Amino acid sequence: MKIRSLVFTVILIMFLLILPAGCCRKGAVETTVSDSSAVAFPDDSAPYPSKPINVIVAYKEGGGTDISAKLICKAAERYIGQPLEIENIVGTDGELGYTELCNAKPDGYTIGFINLPTFLSIPLSRSTLYSINDVEPIANIVYDPGVLAVKADSSMESLSDLIEAAEGNPGCIRIGNNGYGASDHIMAAVIAKEAGIDVSHVPFPGTSDMIDALEKGYIDVTAAKISEVASQAERGDLRILCIFSDERFPEFPDVPTAKELGVDIEFGSARALAAPKDTPKHIIGYLSDAFRLAIEDPETVEAAHGSSIPLFYMSPDELSLLIDGMMERRDSWAELIESD
Repeated sequence: MKIRSLVFTVILIMFLLILPAGCCRKGAVETTVSDSSAVAFPDDSAPYPSKPINVIVAYKEGGGTDISAKLICKAAERYIGQPLEIENIVGTDGELGYTELCNAKPDGYTIGFINLPTFLSIPLSRSTLYSINDVEPIANIVYDPGVLAVKADSSMESLSDLIEAAEGNPGCIRIGNNGYGASDHIMAAVIAKEAGIDVSHVPFPGTSDMIDALEKGYIDVTAAKISEVASQAERGDLRILCIFSDERFPEFPDVPTAKELGVDIEFGSARALAAPKDTPKHIIGYLSDAFRLAIEDPETVEAAHGSSIPLFYMSPDELSLLIDGMMERRDSWAELIESD
């Protein structure tokens, strides 16, 4: 079976989903969303939002999701007119935070980030107290391409070096990931299968722990997202071997894509906002428009560029289609997870 049948090519599908601007934003509010344009509930109760909104991040402070969440929530406050208070609920590869989000009151005052494919892949490896049916998509915020990175002084200077080292020492090369069954684990397993190598997958509770372990030499390689290793690479502490996207990343033009090196893989993580199931549609629409405006804000674009955060907006309908496509490919992920 070809590798493309095993892995959901997020980037390709995202581009396939993009419609002409007039269609993609059909129904979106073209003026600034603010507290003066707050949404009134159908029963004429207090307009929304009338108090701070809690935003659940299922990962530690300092990780890629947390950094992206802080950036976009700060920008969105200007359009929503209420504080967006981030709450880090950490544990079991994101499962605790996801469960808290899914069980929250569907009143628009608790929303949260879901990482795709991790939100969908965790239930493949164990029984969980949440499912994709427990959330309402709001908007995709970021698409973060996957990378492989090593310490700057590592003897592995390229993807070919990594493959050669693994071939010569089966099971000895330790590749860190962001949790068993999570996105980076799937990516590393796909790479190992495609390259025909045997490696050891080492899970960590959070990205910051994984990067710290790499810098201290406890693991040999890390599978991560570009935004999670960008600052360390810019400082010269880490070396990015390759990026799993269809083209080179603008901030790291010297880093080759895996395709250029003969490994035909594209992989990454979508970071999206969702609300508990049954949150009113007018609230979902209001929030989606507000976050779209925040993403398009020149100040946000500049700040994201400086932090190597690849912003990528998708509407609720587009995000739903993305999720549906991933769900169709979950069986292939399960096979990879079980083989480890």
